[in-house]
Amino acid sequence: MLLALDIGNSNIKTGIWNNDGWKLKRREETWPVQDTPWYQDMIEQMIEQANIHKSAIKTIVLGSVVPDVSKLVTKVLTDLFDTEPIVVDATLDTGIQLAADAPDRVGADLVAGAAAAYNLIDDTCIIVDLGTATTVMVVQSPGVFEGGAICNGLKMSVKSLVGSTAQLQDIPLEMPPSPIGKNTIEAMQSGLVGGHLHMIEGLISKMREETGPAPVVATGGLVSVIAPHTDMFDYVEPTLVLDGLRLIAERQR
Repeated sequence: MLLALDIGNSNIKTGIWNNDGWKLKRREETWPVQDTPWYQDMIEQMIEQANIHKSAIKTIVLGSVVPDVSKLVTKVLTDLFDTEPIVVDATLDTGIQLAADAPDRVGADLVAGAAAAYNLIDDTCIIVDLGTATTVMVVQSPGVFEGGAICNGLKMSVKSLVGSTAQLQDIPLEMPPSPIGKNTIEAMQSGLVGGHLHMIEGLISKMREETGPAPVVATGGLVSVIAPHTDMFDYVEPTLVLDGLRLIAERQR
């Protein structure tokens, strides 16, 4: 079995792969202030929930954009399983060539998502990831990560507007019945949720002027908010980054 961990700014996504599928997936909040025992408990609880012995885990792969948490989790994993995890970074053979100006600054989640999307499409594609940030990235054939756009995430945009405006309140993250909001909540949903959708669609359209009609693979914790309202997403893959981490780990063999 394989244990994959995707450490993001807001959440840690973990999964246990058992040959033909994800046996267990979990999402926990990222707590940079926590110490080693907290992360050890988290991982041990996951193993217990999967109803397996830790000796069943033969491969561990880790992708992280939070260096301090990555150090703690790497130590926990090494101690628990008596083996060092595969850590995704710019020096690893991921099957994806990084054509960005600073390859070492490309997030492990972007690399893993690119690896999984290119494995799925086997051609030039665009990856949309709706997480803490919303990213729209391009992978060109034969597996070259070109770069893309990094935008404010949907929740981040809502918090920014609500926190800066005395008379506005938090809103449900859903599309309003009409782009012409009839009240404050609907108007905010139109501007924030609808606006976010059209920003993504606009970026895809502009990128396709350079890539050609590239398929779009969408993922991320908020993909379910946007995906039902656009026909630009050819694939919706909630486990895309975990799948990419798995593929990268398998490549090391």
